[in-house]
Amino acid sequence: MSTKSRFLNGILTFFDSLTSETVSPTAPVVFTDDFLYKTLNVTDYWTAIDVSAAGLTTPAVVADAANGVARLPLDVTSEAQESGLTFGDQRCFILNQGLVFEARVSLSTLPTLLGIAVWGMAGDKNAVANTVAESAWFRADGSGAITVETDDTVNEQTLISTGTTVLATDTKIYKIDFTTITDVKFYIDGTRVAASTTFNMSNVAGLKLQPYFHIAKASGAGLGVMDVDKVNVWQKRS
Repeated sequence: MSTKSRFLNGILTFFDSLTSETVSPTAPVVFTDDFLYKTLNVTDYWTAIDVSAAGLTTPAVVADAANGVARLPLDVTSEAQESGLTFGDQRCFILNQGLVFEARVSLSTLPTLLGIAVWGMAGDKNAVANTVAESAWFRADGSGAITVETDDTVNEQTLISTGTTVLATDTKIYKIDFTTITDVKFYIDGTRVAASTTFNMSNVAGLKLQPYFHIAKASGAGLGVMDVDKVNVWQKRS
């Protein structure tokens, strides 16, 4: 490993040359969480989503996890379930201010049956991923096959293949670059994916978004567990 630097949209960014993980963006506005504490910070920024009648869907920091991990679980209880982390619909990141999202994520239990996991940036939270009004995210729908989606309420791209299928043992760096809002770009481990598709989110240039990690099922015994190792979101001040 060596730390190198580059300019992205005028922002000096330090990154790991081996993994392409962003080490430190020198942007005016930066949010980061490495989940290094004993409990999730649900006082200052995160809102935990925990929806279940009988199962275990409570987001929590994994005890003694190397480098810090937040776990979002579904279990095999046959019912509708949700587990997730958002900013509680506090939408403070702006689409056209050089916004970049990056997270280290693993699906330590791959989604099965009706289980759907999404992670990226979005508008107001909804129980079903398909009905969130504004979004740009990675998605695993009933398996480890990763797709990407964008929706600005006018322009929409759904279930676009990245050509990547993850195993339960895989942790990867997922990045969304909103520098050009008419051509949003997705990366996995530093390699651009779904490059043949144009992801246009220019309907509202100043669209406000929040970080969005969500795993859910509408019913049934499907399961899945999303582990979030780290999240970085950064942008310019204006």
